[in-house]
Amino acid sequence: MVHHPSRRGFDPRPLRFEQGVVALVLLVGFVFRIELLIPAVTVVLAVSGAVGPRRAPLPQLFSAVVGDHLEPPHAYVDRQTVRLSVLVQTGALLVASLLVFLGLGFLAWLIALVVVASTALDAATGNWVEASLYWRVARRRRP
Repeated sequence: MVHHPSRRGFDPRPLRFEQGVVALVLLVGFVFRIELLIPAVTVVLAVSGAVGPRRAPLPQLFSAVVGDHLEPPHAYVDRQTVRLSVLVQTGALLVASLLVFLGLGFLAWLIALVVVASTALDAATGNWVEASLYWRVARRRRP
């Protein structure tokens, strides 16, 4: 987390809202066996990654509904952290979507449930698990 407002950070609350919605939609899809929600969520995350967090649809919805009623955030999220997390989630869901279209729904849901766990943890804690794991591994690989 970046602890000062700058051009390099984002307000984490709309991003955490997006992570929560992704987790909830995928979990509902799993419970009610709606496999086509996996590719739908993949598209939403891909759009979010392509246009960036400030113009992504779900963070925009959050900002439009409650943005004016919130105080400024105490900490900001680094751009690289957000990009990396969304990229990892989109990649995993892209593989799961491919498995759905190949008729391997069981394997697709295994991957999607891992994404559910990570996005729910991201939404609840703001720790951005995917990026944290990457940075930890990257530090160990340096000489």
